[in-house]
Amino acid sequence: MIRLDDFNRNTLQWTVLLTVALGVSLCVGCRNTGRQPIAAAPAPPFPVAQPMADMSPPILLGTDATIGTSFPDHVQAFRPITPDPQPMAAAPEPSAPPRQKVIDDLNDQVTELQKKLAEQDRKLAEKEEALERALLPVPVSEAPKATAAIPLPPPKTPPVLPTISVADVHTAVDGESVRIRIPDAVLFQPGTIRLTPDGEDALRTISAELRTKYPKETLEIEGHTDSLQTDPTNATHKHEVAALKSQVVVQYFLQTLQWKPEAIAVSGYGSSRPVADNGTPEGRAQNNRIEIVVK
Repeated sequence: MIRLDDFNRNTLQWTVLLTVALGVSLCVGCRNTGRQPIAAAPAPPFPVAQPMADMSPPILLGTDATIGTSFPDHVQAFRPITPDPQPMAAAPEPSAPPRQKVIDDLNDQVTELQKKLAEQDRKLAEKEEALERALLPVPVSEAPKATAAIPLPPPKTPPVLPTISVADVHTAVDGESVRIRIPDAVLFQPGTIRLTPDGEDALRTISAELRTKYPKETLEIEGHTDSLQTDPTNATHKHEVAALKSQVVVQYFLQTLQWKPEAIAVSGYGSSRPVADNGTPEGRAQNNRIEIVVK
């Protein structure tokens, strides 16, 4: 039979043991409250930037300088791993060139521009000097001498006028040609283009003189009329009459006087080249004519 004293003693011992165990459990539970392993901790939805230099070292379980107590391995597994703060290297700021270097560069540019300007002035002076020399009169002693004398063309001798002793027939020099003017009254019957005997004699005399003075020259027989309109319905009547008159003279030279065809040409000018006033009978008589041009 247990005595009361022994019962009280045993009860007190168990009470003390339970109290100590309960205290140790509460202490350990309080220190582990809110601790989660790192592997199971959820990642924050966005990065939280905190300067590492401002973070104070936490008082954690495990080997820590502030605690100085070594805990078992299963307790140290709950210690968060914090990276060692690394100093961030500052980006180098662009350094401005020294002021003296900028001044030296500007001086070099000014010197180079001055050299170019001096070279341009020198070239301009050379061109002005060459232009002045070109404008100076060349001295007679420095004038280039002709290597060979260029023969001058011989002076042209004026054409020799033929001597024609026919009344009312005129000769004249026209540049390098000779013109022999024969009025219609000398050659043709009045109002016709038929040659008169005196007209044939005049053509024979002119032909003989031209054969003597100009045996190798060519002749052009021109027919001319006055401006009196005899056929209002035919505007080319005067040209046709002039051409017919010159054709009659050419045929006489070819058939009767035996001139070669290649030595004679024919043309009719009508009233386009008058030599006198068509307002008077005398002027119209002079404009109605045949001209033999010796080329």
